Amino acid sequence: MQTEPLLYEAYGVTGQVVHVFRHFPLDIHPNAPAAHKAAYCAGQQEPKLFWAMHDWLFPNQQGWQSASATAAAEQFRTQALAIGADASAYDACLTDAQTETAIQKDLQAGAELGVRGTPAFFIEKLGADGKVAEKRPLSGALPYEQFSQAIDGLLD
Repeated sequence: MQTEPLLYEAYGVTGQVVHVFRHFPLDIHPNAPAAHKAAYCAGQQEPKLFWAMHDWLFPNQQGWQSASATAAAEQFRTQALAIGADASAYDACLTDAQTETAIQKDLQAGAELGVRGTPAFFIEKLGADGKVAEKRPLSGALPYEQFSQAIDGLLD
């Protein structure tokens, strides 16, 4: 079983952990920026559409990763509409300069934190003032046990 559902069941439903996604499209994958835009634009309509798009993009990488830019964009749009995104709003978002700005802001923040690849995670503990008191980076598609150990170490 994948790690994410296990973490959500153990920590997310209790409110102990909040999962925050940041965009970090790697330029070594030509269609990655378009994939990020697709998820972002679906999510601008409704957060659950972001996660539905996200959950479709990863297992379907083989179909869009090496496709032409046009073919990949068509796949993304087809999927966005299939999950319930409004076509006009989706299309407008894709061409809106603010979309690129938002994704680039996430990319820059990740680079400043030392992210060099994906997936990359930061397990953070907030202090009483609401600011990050402690941060533990994790890199790669790691097993549940490694996440659990990092999270539990901050919760204690």
